[in-house]
Amino acid sequence: MLQKIVFLILPLLAWGQAPLLQTAPPEVDQALRARVTEFFQYHTDGSVNFRKAYEIVAEDTKDEYFAKGKDVYKSFKVDSIKYSDNFTKAEVQVVVERIWEFRMQKNAQTVPLATTWKIENGKWVWYHDLNAPLMTPMGPSALQVKRNPDGTVELPKKIDQTVLAKAAQQILQSVSMNKSEVTLSADKPSSDEVIFHNGAQGSVRVVLDPVAQLPGFSAVLDKADLNANENAVLKLRYEPPDTDSRPQPATVRLKVEPFNQQFAITVKFAPSVKPPADR
Repeated sequence: MLQKIVFLILPLLAWGQAPLLQTAPPEVDQALRARVTEFFQYHTDGSVNFRKAYEIVAEDTKDEYFAKGKDVYKSFKVDSIKYSDNFTKAEVQVVVERIWEFRMQKNAQTVPLATTWKIENGKWVWYHDLNAPLMTPMGPSALQVKRNPDGTVELPKKIDQTVLAKAAQQILQSVSMNKSEVTLSADKPSSDEVIFHNGAQGSVRVVLDPVAQLPGFSAVLDKADLNANENAVLKLRYEPPDTDSRPQPATVRLKVEPFNQQFAITVKFAPSVKPPADR
């Protein structure tokens, strides 16, 4: 499990600081959005042109851009912009869709990407701080890494089981359920819901494992693909069949991809509480 999580800790780099929010003049905002759009368009399927994108890179980042691998996205959109230094610098949050290959399968993933921009020679250009944190599709990584001037990443010399466990635990704790046990009525129709929350900064897929055959019982997940901070609702229902037998407890399991993490919900059945008879 830890090795699978570490696979997701290393792929993406996000650059930039957290500047104070300022309201930019319309012409400044329009100019930045146009440059960001042009830059990312050169990294999108069908429009890839790294040579032209190179012209939108700051002088102090050109060597790195030239040396590092280039990401190609299926789509992108500008999510938010924070300006600083009297509107000469900005952090632009972009949401990109790209293909991740995991366990020999290719899946489209929508992930946030923080990019930093500054005005150079009167135009907005992309750059990044070498001391910025490593970002993964699930948020900032707990692993301490060093980036070289050419953009390559130097991993810690010692990545022991404790470091891996800490990094993996932070990601796994970002997905959760509001409860792990429900009780339904054994002798009349009843239902309940379990809410699954994706607290990670990237998308996940929730898969409902096949439920053992139990007459009258059903488990339905309202959706499988969740973006950051979205919920999925697991609807549980029981309608007693025409039999006197009392159903035995059941277990419903949800699997979270790409982590292969599993959640179990115990379903119990109890007789309805009858009101006291009038004296």
